[in-house]
Amino acid sequence: MAEMLGLDKQAAAQYLIKKLPLKKLSSEAPFLCPALVDAAVDYLHACGALSEGDSGEGEFDEDEAVEFMLDQLCERFDPDDQKALQYAELLNNFWPVFDDFLLISGLLSL
Repeated sequence: MAEMLGLDKQAAAQYLIKKLPLKKLSSEAPFLCPALVDAAVDYLHACGALSEGDSGEGEFDEDEAVEFMLDQLCERFDPDDQKALQYAELLNNFWPVFDDFLLISGLLSL
């Protein structure tokens, strides 16, 4: 599993639970949000935006990130079609909230 230097994954997951629209997925939030954080960090490594846990030279593409993360979530949780659609809807809200957490934590600058 990929890492991001300075990222407290547990704190990030708790922030996501509080800030994401999880009404339809509330019972899954305790294990879904940590999986979202892991998938985000994995994508950042895969696209080269992170290298060895620190800033890399790669380009971040939000559409590509959402697709990558949805694939990881579906592989991990094997949802039915309706649940996969709920995951996709959730991912449309993920990056702005995750970016807010990274900004608050001093891990991202504008």
